Amino acid sequence: MSRKLLDKNFCALPWSGFIMESDGSVKNCILARKVIGNIHKNTITEVLNSNENKNIKKEMLQGGYPKSCDGCFYQEQGRKTNFDTISSRLYYAKELGPHVKKNLFDSVENFDLTHVDLRWSNKCNQACVYCGSHNSTKWAKELGIKQSYEKQNIEKVKEYVFSNIKNLKNVYLAGGEPLMMNENKEFLKLLLKENKDVNLRVNTNLSNTKTGVFQLIQQFKNVHWTISVESIEKEYEYIRYGGKWSDFVRNLETISSLKGHRVSFNMLHFILNYMSIFDCIEFLQSLGFHNNSFVVGPLYTPVYLNIKNLDQKSKKEVKRKLEDLIDDKPGFLLQNGLENSLKYLTEPGFYANIKEVKRQIEIMDNRRNIDSKIVFHKLYNEVLN
Repeated sequence: MSRKLLDKNFCALPWSGFIMESDGSVKNCILARKVIGNIHKNTITEVLNSNENKNIKKEMLQGGYPKSCDGCFYQEQGRKTNFDTISSRLYYAKELGPHVKKNLFDSVENFDLTHVDLRWSNKCNQACVYCGSHNSTKWAKELGIKQSYEKQNIEKVKEYVFSNIKNLKNVYLAGGEPLMMNENKEFLKLLLKENKDVNLRVNTNLSNTKTGVFQLIQQFKNVHWTISVESIEKEYEYIRYGGKWSDFVRNLETISSLKGHRVSFNMLHFILNYMSIFDCIEFLQSLGFHNNSFVVGPLYTPVYLNIKNLDQKSKKEVKRKLEDLIDDKPGFLLQNGLENSLKYLTEPGFYANIKEVKRQIEIMDNRRNIDSKIVFHKLYNEVLN
């Protein structure tokens, strides 16, 4: 592994990978704040060789701290640099480090594609409360937003990725909902033929396993399912509008039985699940999932769902719960996530607006013909009263 990857200001991704969002925007990773280009304006090779990407590389080579990358640096702040810390930078240093070509990091001109994070479209069968039309066709339909994308530009990205398919070490599929995307069927068929041993990660809502994409994924050896879930039962169905809790539990049993497939959970912590997220963790633990299966973190936007909108009494309740769980020393990713949530909750500098919380939830209730008061008893009794 290159010694540069151990430097806290350095990341492999500007030299070796990219994420393509459903609107065509390209970044170094999901946490990056800066968009380095868009495939609907330039080719993917032009984007990866753009001045925007070169400037990020240059700053890293000079020992600087790119502002675009402060998401990872925030997560690592105050911690020892180790690969158990949950940050994209350290994860990809571990995953891609052994495959880095000699002298790759010597110049801003160099690039060797070994990682892709592909979100071909916003096709999705759920309209999660914190999401929007940019990542969900169900949201777009609900809001009456018509969307169209230049298929020709998507095809050019396919050509570029497919031409490098044997060189890929790590593939991440997300969306939208990746199990619903026809583009993934084409991609996975080629991967099975040319690079079956690739590390494959799939970020899914796990609402439907009866798809061609799911059938293909079952044939890979090295699969890591990252499942988005934040609560249970009725709260789950409100938060993940369009989803059914019974379907989720059944599909979870299905993938848990797949030999060699790893499962983890992406869990956002916000005002609607301010206490029920802990019930969700406990439920999943009861099914046998290890504490290294939980990636917990605060939801920042939309602001009206931010957990910092809670009143002081409720904040103290959440704080005590987080502290109690941390004191139990669960270890691994769970402890890391709980500590991040506690750190964020107790940081100053947020203007709480409970009136706006109530207003926005009421708008959503009316649009979806749902009564959130029936679903979130505790929230209404103790926070939104």
